[in-house]
Amino acid sequence: MVESKTTKLEQIALFVCVSLSVVAFLFPQLLTDQLQPVISELLRYLGSPFFILVNILLFTVIAIAISPLGRRKIGGEYARVEFSLFGWLSMLFAAGMGSGLIFWGVAEPALHTIASPLKHSLYPNPQSSGLALTLVNWGSHAWALYAVFGLVLGGLSLNSDKSGDITGPVLSASKGLFNERWQGRLGFSVKLVAVFAIFFGVVGTIANSTLLLRKGLELKLGISSALLSGFIIISLIVILYTLSAKLGLKKGIQTLSKLNMFIAFSLIVWLLMFVPIQPIIDTAVSGTWDYIQLITSGTWQFSSQLNDPNWANGWTYNYYFWWLAWGPFVGVFLAKISQGRPVWQYILGVVLVPTLVTILWFSVFSGSAIAWDTSHQSGILEAIKTDYTQGLFVFFEQLGWQGFVLVWASLLLLLIFVATSADSAVLVIRQLCGASERPSWSLYGWSFALGLCAYVLLVQNNESLNRSVAIIGALPFLLIFLMQLLGFVRELINELWHK
Repeated sequence: MVESKTTKLEQIALFVCVSLSVVAFLFPQLLTDQLQPVISELLRYLGSPFFILVNILLFTVIAIAISPLGRRKIGGEYARVEFSLFGWLSMLFAAGMGSGLIFWGVAEPALHTIASPLKHSLYPNPQSSGLALTLVNWGSHAWALYAVFGLVLGGLSLNSDKSGDITGPVLSASKGLFNERWQGRLGFSVKLVAVFAIFFGVVGTIANSTLLLRKGLELKLGISSALLSGFIIISLIVILYTLSAKLGLKKGIQTLSKLNMFIAFSLIVWLLMFVPIQPIIDTAVSGTWDYIQLITSGTWQFSSQLNDPNWANGWTYNYYFWWLAWGPFVGVFLAKISQGRPVWQYILGVVLVPTLVTILWFSVFSGSAIAWDTSHQSGILEAIKTDYTQGLFVFFEQLGWQGFVLVWASLLLLLIFVATSADSAVLVIRQLCGASERPSWSLYGWSFALGLCAYVLLVQNNESLNRSVAIIGALPFLLIFLMQLLGFVRELINELWHK
């Protein structure tokens, strides 16, 4: 009997994802009129408790790093390091959130500076508080969530299942509650929900990034047809991440990730050559200080820090569920590429280093843009208020031919960042479906499905809708994540108790 070329899990997941894309394309109002309000209402109830949980996890991973557990190896005592330090850091950063930094590098701190959501009495400097709030959304909390996924799935507990098994901690948490048959069904359900969370989380990212890429083509090449330019961009992204995933982890994903980091730091150095340095330093120092204040006190009572507590539902809480949606694939990916590294090094690499890069990135881009607008009255902030996808381009246009180079380097970097997130996601989705060793049609099927759904979203031209769709799978996955934490803690306690 010939072995099936697919799995039941993959058949169901692909069918549901493609079907939902088709339904959304035929009946687009269902997304904005029905789906978005439901997600907003769920965030109103779940956002704050989940935010507090992530606060706890941030301080927990710091405690693990400095505890005796920090001397253990990811994947066990006999695991060996497979990737160089630079290759490892490049892959984790590119997979985690690189594309978002391009999209929001100028726009988000500027938006929070124009109309600060934080109370002026607590944070009197709107520019530093704008950066601080941006870092709460993109900094150590998000990376700590990813780090936890990697620890739970990476074999920190000696009794845990094989590295990267997303069902292992859940089955451990439910041990004794179900018989073997129901345990199997539970494992199937966990993988299915994880696939949905990964799929829609990445779809929202592709659609969001394409908005900026499309604006770039419109402003620089005069391509006014949104549907045509969107189709071209998403087709390029699909081809790029499909080819990368086809080449595999070392030849494809690692190579693109290293290229990303080279372009990203070249972009920062190039920009620093043509803008005043002092405003950037001032922004970085004051913004980081406000950020530390928020982490240590404000994020534990976040609503009391905001002018309007509901603001967090559409921004911070939405972001955190977006990171949760990415958690399954980033966690499995981190567990896969971090084998053999000490836990303390893993936590420093996954939490501290990306947070420092995030501070540098937003300080350079937003600090220089706001300073330039203040001194030259160039209309950057007004352009962002009107359409935040214009901010990057309006700023770079002020820099002459150097700005021309920066614009196209940014667009190239964004394109590659999206591809390196998507190729990692496709790799993990296929691993969850048991299709990683199966024929290429599975790879092409998932690549096409991601591109199709992203294009459906792009047609709506609604950034907030993209963020809502990105967390569709994260909301049900929250229960699974809690079970994973419970199972992981149970394994660790049993191990230490019987040591």
